[in-house]
Amino acid sequence: MNSSAELLEYAGGFQVLKEEDLKVALPVVLGVICLVGLAGNTMVVTVLIHDFRQGKSSVVNGLIFILSATDLLILLLCVPLRAVTYSKPSWTFGWLLCKSSDYFLHACLSAKSFTLAAVGHARYKHVSSPQKSIHCRCQRVLALTCSVWSVALLLPIPHWLFSNTKRNGRETSCVLEIPTYASNFMKAFGIAYPLAAYGIPMTFAMACYIKALLLNKPRRNRTLNRRYEIRRVTMMLWGLSVAFAAMRLPDWVAWMWARHRKAGSPMPPIALLVLAQVVLFANCTVNPLVFLALSEDFKDGLRSVWPLAACRKARRSSADGRGAATTSLGQRGGSGLAMGNNSGPSLRALPTISGREDMIICRDVAQSIPPDVQHFWQDRKNAAPPENNDPIPWERQENS
Repeated sequence: MNSSAELLEYAGGFQVLKEEDLKVALPVVLGVICLVGLAGNTMVVTVLIHDFRQGKSSVVNGLIFILSATDLLILLLCVPLRAVTYSKPSWTFGWLLCKSSDYFLHACLSAKSFTLAAVGHARYKHVSSPQKSIHCRCQRVLALTCSVWSVALLLPIPHWLFSNTKRNGRETSCVLEIPTYASNFMKAFGIAYPLAAYGIPMTFAMACYIKALLLNKPRRNRTLNRRYEIRRVTMMLWGLSVAFAAMRLPDWVAWMWARHRKAGSPMPPIALLVLAQVVLFANCTVNPLVFLALSEDFKDGLRSVWPLAACRKARRSSADGRGAATTSLGQRGGSGLAMGNNSGPSLRALPTISGREDMIICRDVAQSIPPDVQHFWQDRKNAAPPENNDPIPWERQENS
């Protein structure tokens, strides 16, 4: 790999890779990460939507939904752009994408960090008072989401302001140029931004999980299996925060190394930058794998979603089959109607009698009966049968 003193000035992915093997390997690795992450996070979102419709909702589930949706945004909008950038020697996406590439990626990563902190706090609240956090209020989740994304979109604004395209001969690069008047601001930003977007949220999340685990003590009204289930779910969510913090750390090391190094000191090696980018994007595939391996609720939801999808597919195919049969029957009826003069009456020409028409016909028949016949049948109907109380009818029959 080559080294360049201006390497970290590139935004939206560095465009200085010279090795042909690396230009091919990096897009392939990022493509695999993108496919696996899209499949996994789509599965998580589908299961959570199904649980919400079934009434199985909680604040933690709502925040996990936001976390998976953020991963989908990174995989759909950021990873393909970086993969193409690594394979080309120059920037070909224009001024707008140059400004928004690093900005949007950092906004999504900050949103993930704040969301994980909110998940830790919600989990602590659930363990401390489970009766108050059984049901999820959509207004609360929406308020948390708006707050998280508002702060996440404000923090990386300097990435938007100082990113710009730069032409070097025939090639165009997307670089991060810091003007002289903003040097002091960027030094302060280089200290405050990692603390606000990474250090404080992760520390807060770890503290919440530790407090939740300490609260999970034996009680008289809590069985051993219940305590084990609560502890297992807490440890699983804690693992998500630990995985994000560990996989984001190499990128922060390279970021702070470049901005806090002394004059004349070496820049971070390209190997560290490549590894940091791959590990950072690979974190988008961790959450679905953790849920699939450790969460029994997610497995049950996945088992209920797949038969539901198969049932809907079967209903759709049966409906299509009935529609095709009705269409063919109509076509046959239409052809018979067109050939009515030669092949006889069609199906539509057959007489039909409704229930109302039956009532009208019966009433007309009753009115057309002559009066004497009506009187005769009325007398026969109203005449009472003679009473026969003779105990020995056979003797009378013999005498007669």
